[in-house]
Amino acid sequence: MSKTPWILGGVAVALIAAGTIYAMQSGDKPVDANFQTGKAAAVASDSRVTVPQGTMFAVSLQTGMSTKTTRVGDQFQGSIASPVSVNGRVAIPSGAAVSGHVILAEQPGKASGRGQLQLSYDKVTFGGHTYDLATNSEVYQSKSGTKKDVALIGGGAVAGGIVGAVVGGEVAKGAAVGAAAGTGASLLTRGPQLTIERGTVLNASLDQSLSVRRS
Repeated sequence: MSKTPWILGGVAVALIAAGTIYAMQSGDKPVDANFQTGKAAAVASDSRVTVPQGTMFAVSLQTGMSTKTTRVGDQFQGSIASPVSVNGRVAIPSGAAVSGHVILAEQPGKASGRGQLQLSYDKVTFGGHTYDLATNSEVYQSKSGTKKDVALIGGGAVAGGIVGAVVGGEVAKGAAVGAAAGTGASLLTRGPQLTIERGTVLNASLDQSLSVRRS
């Protein structure tokens, strides 16, 4: 009797067994979920960049403001004046639109004081996406009106002194009246208003970190 069929049968069994083992070790081997998650996270990280808290940025205003007319809550528009970079890569491009509102608007006081404005930078938009800036500016102040007030009071006193001398020698009384008139004039006159003109470039720094898509 020939042994060939038995040999062929043994080879077939061996091949089937080998194929089963290979399938178990390769094709049917479960994929490492943690590996895939890590790879996806790396890709997501490469597509975004984080601008750290404290990063400086410059805004060119497209809206003018003045303590004489601006009120708390008024909206303003602007644009990023120069690109903001992180590790040599541009995170926020020049020209990105910036919007915000006024959070402090005070006229200078009567007799003395300074006009004050403070802004909140709310949003920055570029590349079809809008991000929250949530950053407040410093408090901008006008020049003090104190020197002008002193000049008004002094001028009133001198004029009162001259009038007193002409009327009949009551210089002291005239000076007192003149000083009072000068003081009254200063109380009715405000100090210099604060005006920030359209096109002014203001510097600010992020109050919190900002994650954006790479442009």
